[in-house]
Amino acid sequence: MVKAEKGSIKDLSNRMKAKGLQKLKFYCQMCNKQCRDANGFKCHLTSLSHLNQMKLFCSSSTQYLDEFSSTFESMYLDTLYRRHRTKKVNANDVYQQVIQDKDHIHMNATKWNTLTDFIQYLGKNGKCVVEESERGWYVTFIERDPTILAQETNYKKRIEAEKLEEENVQKRLEIQRKEAARILEENLGVELHVKASNISGSDVAVTMKMDVNEDKKKKKKKKTVASVFASDDDDDDDDDDNDNE
Repeated sequence: MVKAEKGSIKDLSNRMKAKGLQKLKFYCQMCNKQCRDANGFKCHLTSLSHLNQMKLFCSSSTQYLDEFSSTFESMYLDTLYRRHRTKKVNANDVYQQVIQDKDHIHMNATKWNTLTDFIQYLGKNGKCVVEESERGWYVTFIERDPTILAQETNYKKRIEAEKLEEENVQKRLEIQRKEAARILEENLGVELHVKASNISGSDVAVTMKMDVNEDKKKKKKKKTVASVFASDDDDDDDDDDNDNE
């Protein structure tokens, strides 16, 4: 069949039809050929180039199958790591991201018949954490890079050290509070109440309550009573002097 002239309406129409993803059942992995319909795929199967490729596949089918499977697995894990890191994500969502690449390895060319078989394979070999739920299979990438693992370990150690330091600061503040309260209560008769909840750094809520000794109160009362009676006696003496006169 003669190809359409480049730049013609027929050529542009063919390019528009070939743009984007086509049906998987009309794709030949050995020839990397995507056909638009059943008729085109049938013509491709009878072509000389396809028959030559099939002869090569029959001579070493295991080698080709392992190569396609390894490439598909690498693409899937690479997409999972680059886009989701170590987050838990739906396995089918990752697969949809993989097949967005028009030149990806199709699953029908691998040793796995379904996506479920592939996900279970990843779980059995310890390459991902696999969980099954009502919404389907979920996968989580297992980080194995020594540099990133060392960074995560250092981060966890730093968080634990900061938490321990904060606890020590709170303990020292509590000891200082109790010591200050004891000294004030013994020497000055002052009762110190400190709200120790949510102590962070130097932010401490402090309230002071003055407790006056009962002896001081009694002394003040006696002085006032004595002064009142003294004024009454002075008035009586003045009245007696006036009567004598």
